[in-house]
Amino acid sequence: MNELELRDIHLPEASLWWPPAPGWWISLLLLLVVLVILLLVVRWLRHKPLRRLSLHELKRIRQSYASGSSDKAVLADIAVLLRRTLISYHGRGACAASAGDTWIEQLQRIAPQQGFSNEQLQLLSRDRYKPDFACDIESLLQACERWLRALPRREPRVSA
Repeated sequence: MNELELRDIHLPEASLWWPPAPGWWISLLLLLVVLVILLLVVRWLRHKPLRRLSLHELKRIRQSYASGSSDKAVLADIAVLLRRTLISYHGRGACAASAGDTWIEQLQRIAPQQGFSNEQLQLLSRDRYKPDFACDIESLLQACERWLRALPRREPRVSA
């Protein structure tokens, strides 16, 4: 028979993992873009626009007052709104248990130039617990709105 000399099986060269194909570069770039967008969305959700949410709640309180709610109920709603705003700025541990003069100092520390008058602060901290109190709710609502609009943009943390 005719014996031909055959060469052995030809194996392909070992492929290296570097440099990757262009498709891998495009995939990596898309993954980085998606991660950046996801981080921005999570940051926005964690730091909701506190000023806008607080002003919306104040608008609801004002509508409640216009529809005939009692002064005592409106005053309690304003105090709750201000306390929530303080907790959102400084955290639950620093502000949730504060009361009286400590709470007033924390209110004044955030936006001192747009603060409340002394009578309004006394009304918010102590006098609202009295059975009879005299107050001008409309001026208190205006002061609260000025205070909320003067909130600084530093590290607000909205609690869920």
